[in-house]
Amino acid sequence: MQIRLATRTLRLRQPLRTAHGTTTERHSVEIAISDQGLVGHGEAAPLPGFGLESFDDALHSLQEWANDHHKFPTSPAARSAALAALDDLADAKTNKVKPPASVLVQALVGATDLEGMKEEIQAAVRHGYKGIKLKVGSTDPETDYRRICEAIELTHASTTLRLDANGGWSAEEAMSVLRPIESRFVDLIEEPTSNPSDWQKIADTTGLLLAADENLVNEKQVEGLLMNAAVGALILKPSILGGASGTRSIAELAAENKLRVIISSFLDGPIALRAARDLAIELAPKEIHGLGTAGLFVERFPKDVTPDQGYLHRS
Repeated sequence: MQIRLATRTLRLRQPLRTAHGTTTERHSVEIAISDQGLVGHGEAAPLPGFGLESFDDALHSLQEWANDHHKFPTSPAARSAALAALDDLADAKTNKVKPPASVLVQALVGATDLEGMKEEIQAAVRHGYKGIKLKVGSTDPETDYRRICEAIELTHASTTLRLDANGGWSAEEAMSVLRPIESRFVDLIEEPTSNPSDWQKIADTTGLLLAADENLVNEKQVEGLLMNAAVGALILKPSILGGASGTRSIAELAAENKLRVIISSFLDGPIALRAARDLAIELAPKEIHGLGTAGLFVERFPKDVTPDQGYLHRS
């Protein structure tokens, strides 16, 4: 078995500002594992603010593994990428062909000014998206409230609206922004604060469905969140959760606890995005997933991971 690594930089068309900071580009390590004339692919791209290893740490870990196959990566992004590559190689060896299928994906809206946000939402609706996720929590609460109200006006007739604060609000800020919002206009709010102990009060005060994202880095954290009655959905990122097998395990726990599962990109490149698409089709085919990110990049992505009228298609 031979392991080859290549680094890649993907540039965002516009800086994406969240509570974790501003992202302008993504650095990834692409993995190709060759055996018996067949190849499996994986991708590691740690993102600052998610408590993962740095890009350099992931690269070093994967380089060690490439040089010594007994040194399997242990850090989340590198390990998930390695497992994804091995899974892909196993599918190639068994000549496993996945049937054609499609899954709905949401558009990500990050503009912090009202006019820019309005333009992004209108463009997403024109392009057929049935779901929009609005980033909040990176400006002041009053601006966030105005942005959410405007987003509701633009989406309530035909498009599902979700909010993502990335843990950027305090509990008081979250409740001040969300309390006046009618819950029927917002599908869910991701990570309203960084502390899940705040979430029950926020859910009770606002009536909104809360979703966990940054607090889902491993199964131990998942088990803790399952005890939190405020959590109604889990946002699963296969590229940091151990690839397909780790994501399936957490999805099974979610199903046992009657929680929704939404598969999400980690602002990934095409390799990880393709693997996440397949898991979305498998685990939650009727959901709208957070995989509509190809258009955020300057580089052109392959057709099968580029949204078409709000869908990703596997042919």
